[in-house]
Amino acid sequence: MTGVETANLVIGIAGVLAAAAGVWFAHHDYRARRSGARRTPEPPDPPAPIGPQGPYDALVAYAAGDADAAEVLARRLHEAGLNVFLARWVEPGLVPLLETERALTESGWGVLVFGSGTKVDLRARDEYAALLHRKYEGSLRFVPARATQDQLPPLAAIHQPLDLTRPGTDHYDREVARLVRIIRAPRRAAGA
Repeated sequence: MTGVETANLVIGIAGVLAAAAGVWFAHHDYRARRSGARRTPEPPDPPAPIGPQGPYDALVAYAAGDADAAEVLARRLHEAGLNVFLARWVEPGLVPLLETERALTESGWGVLVFGSGTKVDLRARDEYAALLHRKYEGSLRFVPARATQDQLPPLAAIHQPLDLTRPGTDHYDREVARLVRIIRAPRRAAGA
């Protein structure tokens, strides 16, 4: 067999394999659609902002590993009628870090969702420091929210934390309702 014949044979075999793979994938897709199997649903879009983003009633900060828990909490707060900042919800065309800084500066409430990765996530640590700084200036109320059973850092532990370790339970619903209630309540004077 000559080199040209060998090359033609290889090209022919590759064509047959590609055709077989195409038929297999088409058949698999047909069976999935026919059996009613569904694709993994896309996560729902963030709540549509009303007008420009901000000013915010509350900012929900989180480590990358706790993004889903933070989003569940933020959605619940939004559904209760609060304007909530969540970095995941920054609209296209805006700079997430600048919007986060603006929300950190303007929000009256800062909720940090504490999970296993909070202590090592650099962005979450920076947001934690900024929230504590604003809290001690008297311009923000800080609420630690436990998403796991991990121990809170000392400066978070001295605050009354939310227990968000059991999503989907009545306990979780009560904790979220308690947060909504205190965010809506008139703010007490410092030291009161």
